[in-house]
Amino acid sequence: MLPPIEVRWIYRRIYTYASTLLNSAGVVVIIWRIDDPGALKWLGLALIGANVIMATLYLAGATVTDWAKLAAAARRGAE
Repeated sequence: MLPPIEVRWIYRRIYTYASTLLNSAGVVVIIWRIDDPGALKWLGLALIGANVIMATLYLAGATVTDWAKLAAAARRGAE
């Protein structure tokens, strides 16, 4: 009997690879089309941040609740 889908990670991998490829394509389009350095910087950084989140999802198996716990811990640490 096959383990549950979440244990096999197949859909997590497909989602992560597809999202990372789309984000990377977004970086290429931004670099190609935008002449404003300020807008280019922030849009590029946002897409790179999205890739970091995707890598965390894939490598660490983080879920939305894990991200919420991390954000709550960061908020408590900043106070």
